[in-house]
Amino acid sequence: MEILSVTKSAFQYIRARILTGEFPPGEKLNESQLVELLGISRPPLREAFRLLENEHLVVNLPRRGTYVSDVSIDEFRELYQVREMIECYAVDLLEKQGISEVPEVRASWERTPQLPVATDAEPEEKLQHQSTIAGFHVALVEAAGNSRLIHIYLTIMSNLIRYQLMYHFMPGVVRDAHASHRDILGHIQSGDYDTAKERIKGHIKHFVALLEEKMGGEEHE
Repeated sequence: MEILSVTKSAFQYIRARILTGEFPPGEKLNESQLVELLGISRPPLREAFRLLENEHLVVNLPRRGTYVSDVSIDEFRELYQVREMIECYAVDLLEKQGISEVPEVRASWERTPQLPVATDAEPEEKLQHQSTIAGFHVALVEAAGNSRLIHIYLTIMSNLIRYQLMYHFMPGVVRDAHASHRDILGHIQSGDYDTAKERIKGHIKHFVALLEEKMGGEEHE
């Protein structure tokens, strides 16, 4: 039990720093430094690496070590295509089941912070802030009640959040997300599922454009 808790702690520490970019893409994770920093032995650290690899956040290269996985415009486009398909299908399932009252989705929207977190906040705080915002979409998929769909969505969530945190601090992003979520929720509650799906597509398209602009600009710096 102790080994598991140490592994989980190391996993969460490294994961937060990968997702927020403190450990940038391509960086080698130095085992000796992490062991000393976290005050743990190598076995639980290596188990944490394995868990991170399962989330596609690191890659292990034999005889070379463990590296933070790369990010790319192509990967994030694929992720957002999958996200759009899952969320729109979740709305289809809500319609088929005649569900328009989605209290967990509303509760998630109400919990969403409308103010951005400080850029110099700790990685865990940044991650929690973005995870709370993304929780609206998780609650929407969960409301559809399809366990396989939920599993697939949660599987890609870490990588989605990693990209979302790249534009999280751009002016107006948090405010726009909150307003867009309210719009989507309103159409579901009124039974206008087709418009809800169009709003989801527009919501995703908007943030894809933001990230394409940001990543494209960084590639040319």
